[in-house]
Amino acid sequence: MKIVLVIPTLKQGGAEKIMSDLANTWAVQGHDIHLILLAKSEIFYSMNKSISIYNLGFVNTGAIGEILSELKTFIKLRKLIKKIRPLFILSFMEKYNVFTLLASSFLNQNVFVSDRSSPRKKEPFSTRILRKITYRYASGIVAQTSLAKEILQADTKNKNISVIPNPLKNHRDILNIKKEKIIINVGRLIPEKGQEFLFKAFAAINNKDWKLVILGDGPLKTQLEVLARQLNIADKIYMPGTVKNVDEWLARSSIFAFTSVSEGFPNSLVEAMAAGLPCVSFDCDAGPKDIIENAKNGFLIPVGNTDKFSDILQQLIDDENLRFKIGINAKEIAARLDFNLITNNYLEFCTSNSR
Repeated sequence: MKIVLVIPTLKQGGAEKIMSDLANTWAVQGHDIHLILLAKSEIFYSMNKSISIYNLGFVNTGAIGEILSELKTFIKLRKLIKKIRPLFILSFMEKYNVFTLLASSFLNQNVFVSDRSSPRKKEPFSTRILRKITYRYASGIVAQTSLAKEILQADTKNKNISVIPNPLKNHRDILNIKKEKIIINVGRLIPEKGQEFLFKAFAAINNKDWKLVILGDGPLKTQLEVLARQLNIADKIYMPGTVKNVDEWLARSSIFAFTSVSEGFPNSLVEAMAAGLPCVSFDCDAGPKDIIENAKNGFLIPVGNTDKFSDILQQLIDDENLRFKIGINAKEIAARLDFNLITNNYLEFCTSNSR
């Protein structure tokens, strides 16, 4: 079947990873996949050669330039949809979902949308209003959590909303890598990921022969480096930036620390659990509480409580048996979020609701 997928970019990120996984999986299954990237950007993920990729080239060059670029992108997107005529369109991310719904209006197309950030994230007023208006006309909405579904139903009045968590791509156990005294975090260096809280919690632990590794890039890198020096932990912090061998880093590490203050669905947390790592996570609005049962397969900490976070890190550092027990339970997440099961759920929801 012919499918159109829409997303702003395929740079490294949670939404981008899921979109690339869906595209690649459905392409391998023999579907005719058309992937539309709205903004000009490098593609981080490897894509199946059979996928038709369109880069519409939106760029933000100031107020007037942005408006003109948006208009050009809108026209290009509408023309492409008319030309391809897919069975359905699946769009990711709030602002761009509105954009896609408007561009496909009156074209008799099945359009499905999915918000990928925290359901309580404060969007600009114009986006909130347009989402209320346009989402009710979507053929269906994919919510990542039950809270997201509840909020979307109240806001948009769309009754066709399905909760589908993110798929976990087959994790490979790397058995020949020795565990090291590493606490690891994976995420962009942006305020939402809360790494400053992690630095403060790490600075408070007693066992100083452990290191903290942060995988990811972002605008807060310099600020975090300054904070590390202020906390006298700069020699214990390693930030290699964006890497492609995350599995190997997870295999080397002994604890996963997740300090996001806002999430849609935390892919990196799920991947760490599947790798058998005991995970300590802030209990932000959506995401962690859907996958962690506190003190059984991980630990949930009130957002911003660095003292409690540090205490749990210390317990795990001091007790290897506790790390092993929590890690074994955490691995069970792989069955719940089986990659083939979840990608098929997406496909079934979209096809069964296409007319």
